[in-house]
Amino acid sequence: MKKYLLFSLLVLLLPGCEDKKIITDDSGVSLSKAMGDVEGEDFSKAIKKRIFVFPDDHGPHSDFRTEWWYFTGNLTSDDNKKFGYQFTIFRTALSKEKPERNSTWNSNQIYMAHFAVTDIDANKFYYDEKFSREGINLAGAQINPFRVWLEDWQIIQLDNRTVFDLPVIGIKAKSDKAEIDFILEAAKPFVLQGDEGLSQKGRQPGNASYYYSYTRLKTDGKIILAGKEFSISGFSWMDREWSTSALSENQAGWDWFALQLSDNTEIMYYQMRKNDGSADVFSKGIFVDEDGSSQLLKKDDVILKVSDYWLSPTGEQYPSGWNFQIPSKEIELKITPAVKNQLMDVAVRYWEGSVKIEGTKFGSRILGRGYVEMTGY
Repeated sequence: MKKYLLFSLLVLLLPGCEDKKIITDDSGVSLSKAMGDVEGEDFSKAIKKRIFVFPDDHGPHSDFRTEWWYFTGNLTSDDNKKFGYQFTIFRTALSKEKPERNSTWNSNQIYMAHFAVTDIDANKFYYDEKFSREGINLAGAQINPFRVWLEDWQIIQLDNRTVFDLPVIGIKAKSDKAEIDFILEAAKPFVLQGDEGLSQKGRQPGNASYYYSYTRLKTDGKIILAGKEFSISGFSWMDREWSTSALSENQAGWDWFALQLSDNTEIMYYQMRKNDGSADVFSKGIFVDEDGSSQLLKKDDVILKVSDYWLSPTGEQYPSGWNFQIPSKEIELKITPAVKNQLMDVAVRYWEGSVKIEGTKFGSRILGRGYVEMTGY
């Protein structure tokens, strides 16, 4: 799912974009229109199941309109301070084919990146974003060697080692107040989301993405905040999606959960919200066992109830606590934001942040850490 909303809105609202009029209505910007089908462009669409090929699929898919490389993680410093982070690079195409122009600036690709660090103990949240066109090598994505970058923010292959079909990679990003420099190595195999990697988001054919995840990546490195350096370790989560359209007109947004539990299992679940606030039948997720095997979670497999709310400084009311159950696995979890205000107040606002988890599984106590993203509020 991840943030197709954000980039679609930004691109379609750019000055001079002819599609701007189709995504606005009497109440403002229409998320479903921005993420719906693309008229007049021959982009590829996620309609049929496909075979995923690595390392190629870690690289760009420029025949689709939008894709992203997405990382979140919960980390602990040597002196036991808790941190969360998010780092995402997005690519979107303004047209399927690159126009013919005699200029080194020529490009039909735009890149955007979001970067955030949550200092949990200090109750502080730092975030930033960047934009660039692909021209003159300001931003881009490649597979040999694997690299995705937007200026000095980058995801880069570190050496020739590959673990579970993923190169050992480095992540670097720096803003005025925060900096990260991490090494990530897969601790489990990738899992295919949805129906063998075809993740249907809406009723119409093509309202889907190709989607795979690495749900547990061993992470080491450093975080620098206000000039103070912390050596950290912990686990990250990687999502890879590419798509051309996703939402239907009756869908308002989604709540997305990535949960890493203390028994070395993981849960991903996204609840698609209809315009009336109810959960859409296309809500789904995955449960990943200790050995890396996985099983699909459908809407009826999960009971998700909001237990608290938070009013943002910009006036939106977001859920701020959840009771999450999977009855078939006797899992009952209480999910709480590590910091209330983890609002990404960027070009298109959304809430994304670190959460803490406590509960029971088969009657025994279980803990965890995770990330939640909420859009369309």
